[in-house]
Amino acid sequence: MRDVIVTADELRGVALTTVLVGAFAAGWGISGSVALPGLAGTIVLLIVLAVTLALVGLAITCMRAASRYPGGSGKLPNPFRTRDYQLAVLAEIIAIPLAGRLLTMAGRPDAVMPAVAAIVGLHFFGLIRAFQSWRFAVVGAAMVLVALLGLALPPAVSVGSSGAQLGLRVAFVGLGCALCLWAGLITMIAPVWRQLGATGPA
Repeated sequence: MRDVIVTADELRGVALTTVLVGAFAAGWGISGSVALPGLAGTIVLLIVLAVTLALVGLAITCMRAASRYPGGSGKLPNPFRTRDYQLAVLAEIIAIPLAGRLLTMAGRPDAVMPAVAAIVGLHFFGLIRAFQSWRFAVVGAAMVLVALLGLALPPAVSVGSSGAQLGLRVAFVGLGCALCLWAGLITMIAPVWRQLGATGPA
């Protein structure tokens, strides 16, 4: 092997993050796709599933590659066990059902999805120190922006001569959040992938 740049611990971390974030992105993407009418919804759903499967494949590749690299220094704490991560997730778990309940009581159930997107986006700011990466701030800010723009859109519009209903707000927020999460994953995976190629067996 050439000079080692990545470690087994880093590869496993990338794999775990890819699976977790990819699963949430799939949830957002599926929610957005089902708001599209007819064939468009089916096509977008298939794209979401294809991207999700590709991410799972990348995660598996990273896990398999980890066996060929040293474990790492062991000095960095597991970010999923840090107080910052736990507090951010706890706040998210409390805020989402609370926002859903309050908006529903206020007669604005159509605003629940943008509110959830904003809460999820804000929770990423709590992960910056846990993962020691400002990537989470960028993804979080993008999701909050998607949520705000979604609130400016009508909940639904009629399209085509048949008058089919397009859940515009849900489609925009769901697919927009999926794209934000996918983009964040790409910025994480791409340099690791390049390093794997550079440090692989000669």
